[in-house]
Amino acid sequence: MNLSKKIKKLRAENNLTQEQLAEKLQVSRSTISSWETERSYPDLEMVIEICDCFNVSLDFLLREDEKMVRKLNFGIKQKRMLIVLVIILSVLFVNTLVSATPFEANPNSLEISNVNMIRDLSYNGENPNRDWNTTINLTVKSKNLFFKPIGDNTLVFNEKGNLSLLTNWTFSIFNIFDMHRFVKANQSVLIDENVSNEDITLKLYGEASNNLIPFEIFNINN
Repeated sequence: MNLSKKIKKLRAENNLTQEQLAEKLQVSRSTISSWETERSYPDLEMVIEICDCFNVSLDFLLREDEKMVRKLNFGIKQKRMLIVLVIILSVLFVNTLVSATPFEANPNSLEISNVNMIRDLSYNGENPNRDWNTTINLTVKSKNLFFKPIGDNTLVFNEKGNLSLLTNWTFSIFNIFDMHRFVKANQSVLIDENVSNEDITLKLYGEASNNLIPFEIFNINN
């Protein structure tokens, strides 16, 4: 006996009309009629309501009705797929928002290499206290799988030839597919002409160990 016949039989055994059962289940009379004539099927939540109404088990109500079981299984799979899809879309949306916001990189998660400095010793700009006279080229690489540095967000602070490099990075779950996660950066800085090449140092801003970064330095316009 399938589900439709069982609902009709249980209703009759409990001396309920279609209208009375519809009222108990808070559905329309036509819905009860559709169930009993197999024009439609109740969903899983309503099947449980029917079980409670007639005090029968879910196994009793669904046993022998393979078509209904397949329909319920399909509905459950659809709901699971919808939930997974919503989760994926939510993660992608949040990732898009976060990846558009650069923030200061963790210096302990950066590798700086290929550093070259070019000093213009005879530089004569409009404002000698402001105009840059040294160009720094370098490679910035992230050790973190989900973060990637931004080359045009690199700054170099100078205090009497003691240079500190600060850069920003962005987070994205797709960075994990980037096996390099490095960028080429160019930055300029003003170094007093009285500071000798031997007195210039470079380190990452905020790094606790204060490790110095090796570099090559070239002079032009001596």
